[in-house]
Amino acid sequence: MSEKISVGAAEIQTKSLPSIFFVFAGFVLSLTAFLIGTKVGKSVTLAKGLIALITGNMILAAYAGVIGLIGMKTRRSSTVILRPVFGLQGQILVSALITFINISFVSVYASMIGSQLASFFPSLSPYFGLFAFIIVVGAVNLIGFKGLSVLGKIGVPALACFVVLGLIKVHSKVGFEALAEAVPSDPLPWIAVLSFVTASWMTGGTLSSDLTRFARKPHYVFIVTFGAFLCVTVLEAVGLICSLSTGEGNLVNILNELGLDSVAIFIYLLLGLTSGQAIVYSFSLAVMNITKVLNGGKESRIFNNHFWIVAGCIIASVVGVIMTRTGLLFSFLNFVKVIGIAVPPVGGLIMAHFLIVERNFERPFEKMPAIRFPAFAAWFAGVAGAHFMKFGIAPLNGFFVAIAVYTALRFALKEKQGA
Repeated sequence: MSEKISVGAAEIQTKSLPSIFFVFAGFVLSLTAFLIGTKVGKSVTLAKGLIALITGNMILAAYAGVIGLIGMKTRRSSTVILRPVFGLQGQILVSALITFINISFVSVYASMIGSQLASFFPSLSPYFGLFAFIIVVGAVNLIGFKGLSVLGKIGVPALACFVVLGLIKVHSKVGFEALAEAVPSDPLPWIAVLSFVTASWMTGGTLSSDLTRFARKPHYVFIVTFGAFLCVTVLEAVGLICSLSTGEGNLVNILNELGLDSVAIFIYLLLGLTSGQAIVYSFSLAVMNITKVLNGGKESRIFNNHFWIVAGCIIASVVGVIMTRTGLLFSFLNFVKVIGIAVPPVGGLIMAHFLIVERNFERPFEKMPAIRFPAFAAWFAGVAGAHFMKFGIAPLNGFFVAIAVYTALRFALKEKQGA
């Protein structure tokens, strides 16, 4: 049974563990898993690729789990959690950046679905599938959390069936023995591949509190994040295996060669819908909170949840058209690079603020400055660390630099700031 919990002057209703898991799993089990797996398959051997996928996704699970735990303890959404970190006005810039990066994932899904439909039905324009998909995502999202959970419960088991089918196809056409000897077509250093995998879902991990704030117990959060990212690992491994088995880098060609094109259309839709509707939900929630701050703390009658769901779908459509025109894989790889540099420092600042500096989950919301300059200084330092440090895992470099700089600045300036 659900339980209502007071959060300040408001109330939220907790959800069951299965309900949260299926929505979160649907959020991270996305079409990008195939692109990530394909990229890994082009870059390293099977053994190294599997190790990179497992390691990268466990890092993401831990990252999302800690931020999700903060969300569960505070019972607040991601944009609200950013307020005491960056300040009431300062969080607007950070929230807007992360929110608009996140909605671009829907553009990736729409572009992939449009391209796959066009390859299966040559008379169709890829833009037809693109727009149709986004319209469906918007319609499903208007149903609310119940609709998200039901869709996730359908999509996740269907993905398991697709994984089994994909492995059967690879075994019948190539054989698993040949995979161990397969040579990547575009080799890269293993650490670079690990950085790419880790960066892939840093945005979703940073927004994990939008869903985990409904959890009833702390350990539920980690069951959700680790369970979901284990599922992601399996899905990405299928992309890796398919890429190595065919020697192809183009996802549409890979699926066609394996005879999975017709099944892929159905799976694409499920993957896109289960993840896309959760992204649009987070987008509308985040922009509503930003609008509320700009409106002096008052909710707007015009700029409500439904308004921002529609606006998010329009933005996703525009970006999806651009990605389709410029080449999806090229756009996606550059997109992930931006995520790996800009987003992990934000997660580091959230953890440092609540777990190291304040060590409290309610007090930080009682007295918030308009702008917290040490947070921005630490964010910029983290971005520089992720970009310029040429060793280690780039997203984690930015993450740890941001934590170190923010913690040092807050303790050094504590008396002067009175915070």
